Amino acid sequence: MRVLGQSEQITFDGTWVTVHRKGEPVRPGDRRVHVQDIISMELKTSRFSGGQFTIEVAGPDGLRPIAELTVAFRGGRQDDFARLRAFVEASRAAALAQHQQPAAPAPPDPADELRRLWQLVQVGQLSKEEFEEAKRQLF
Repeated sequence: MRVLGQSEQITFDGTWVTVHRKGEPVRPGDRRVHVQDIISMELKTSRFSGGQFTIEVAGPDGLRPIAELTVAFRGGRQDDFARLRAFVEASRAAALAQHQQPAAPAPPDPADELRRLWQLVQVGQLSKEEFEEAKRQLF
């Protein structure tokens, strides 16, 4: 997705947000930010003039912002920036949810599994032949 500002443009590829600054002598070059490093995004609009889209980037500790990327835009581009914000927030949420997935449960302890199988034999729910087969598969 590509959104044009007054003197910059923002591209978003699903993982990275890149602010392209062309021909600006104060801060030339591109700034690239991963969606997991974004702390917040703010969309300020104005009725008569343009607005601005601000992205706060997390520091090494992941909590305090170390950088702020601001792109000014004209009023007609407000919907494009709102759509960009929605896409980035959805991608951020998906990345954070994927990052916080619980670990797979540990395989059962063979001794506990053997004990459980033997109890099934004692209760009559498992034959001794089935117990021996399950024991061979365990070890």
